[in-house]
Amino acid sequence: MNKDLDRRRAMGFSTVELLLVVAIVMLIAMIAVPNITRTIANVRMRASMTSLSGVVQNCRMVAVQQNRTMTTFISEFESGLIGYVKQAGGSTTLASTDPQVQLQAPIVDYEEPSGAGAPTGLTTAILGFTAITGDPSFNSRGLPCEYVSGNCTNKGFLRYFKDTSQTSSWAAISISPAGRIKRWFWNGRAWVD
Repeated sequence: MNKDLDRRRAMGFSTVELLLVVAIVMLIAMIAVPNITRTIANVRMRASMTSLSGVVQNCRMVAVQQNRTMTTFISEFESGLIGYVKQAGGSTTLASTDPQVQLQAPIVDYEEPSGAGAPTGLTTAILGFTAITGDPSFNSRGLPCEYVSGNCTNKGFLRYFKDTSQTSSWAAISISPAGRIKRWFWNGRAWVD
């Protein structure tokens, strides 16, 4: 009897045992892959918002250092969405020497959240100020302003961003009239920072 048991152990796994293990591994993979994909998209969105808020802060510092009004432009190019810094009222053409950051695709810029699964927008009550959309400028004192025809009126700004590979992956960047730059993320129920 011991010889039969030893011989069966030496033969390895049966086909049924092997198929059962493969089925379990496939089931675990089916559960894990969507979670991994969602996590990667969230990390990509957070990294892009951190980089973009860094370029906005860079714009502010350059405005103070150069004693002139500077603007952070957020524009769509063939390679994707790019945030870059230029002198306000000057050329808006992106140059390789401009401080810039490319957001990780597939992130799209929105004035207001819209479409399937879109969250409600950030309100004045949440932000603490009335925000405008558009490309934020900073004056020579480092305060955010709306640049129009040589005038720069102090304002607060708000821009929304969506990862188009996910249905509910939204983010926003707000700039208060005092110059506080804040990143916001939609968690499915509320805006959090």
